[in-house]
Amino acid sequence: MAKGKAQDLFRSKAPWIMALLMRDFKIAVDDAAAIVGNLGHESGGFASLQEAKPAVPSSRGGFGWPQWTGPRRRKYEAYCARNALNPAGDQANYGFVFSELKGSYRGAIPKLLAAKGLAAKVKVFELAYEQAGVKHYASRNQWAAIALDAWNDAGAAPTLPAWALPPKKDAPPLRPAPKAEPVAPPMVVEKPVVVDPGELHKPVTKSKTFWTWLLTALGTPLAVFGGFDWRVQLAIVFVIVCFAAYGIKRRDDLAKAVRALRLEIGA
Repeated sequence: MAKGKAQDLFRSKAPWIMALLMRDFKIAVDDAAAIVGNLGHESGGFASLQEAKPAVPSSRGGFGWPQWTGPRRRKYEAYCARNALNPAGDQANYGFVFSELKGSYRGAIPKLLAAKGLAAKVKVFELAYEQAGVKHYASRNQWAAIALDAWNDAGAAPTLPAWALPPKKDAPPLRPAPKAEPVAPPMVVEKPVVVDPGELHKPVTKSKTFWTWLLTALGTPLAVFGGFDWRVQLAIVFVIVCFAAYGIKRRDDLAKAVRALRLEIGA
């Protein structure tokens, strides 16, 4: 079993790997230590990801935490390429271990839980997941014991890497204020001013024009045949002339208004 820097690296990683395994698979501390002990044996405490002396001559050998070999290595490399992950990185290694234990090697977890004692759990996991040609159970047990000791030293609350943290729930987006509908400017229609424009829809007997001509018609005979003093007659004539001028002026204003209205409608 490696010592020194390799063991220091293993002790720094083992607690948070165990924490993730316990979280993701609902297993106990001994179960997680058994898994990490197997991984530690295969990779020299996570320091030797590439197998130095492949068991199969001229082959690429094993790679990664559990030393994936042959088809499993190719699947791992495809997984890394598909997810744009560094094959030597912790995120890629844990991610593929997780996917195998949830997929084609999912039977390893129930067997691990059923075993009693750390040594038994180490052996069961090796048989169900690692399936090594050479077992080396003594080394696997030692790495598992170191993992358990590192867990206790970490105070059972290791710091997880950023990529392993659950995503934060985003605050609900603020609803944008409704856009104010554009207010059209008031429409102003300029029309020529007509004296008393409401007169056009009044009854004839209530219009000023009617009374102007009626008084003129009544005043003229009085002025001519009434036998009044000449001064009275002159006053009556003056009133008649004023009414006539007023009537003519109103008639002219009305004619202009009608012509302007026709031009506006025609436009």
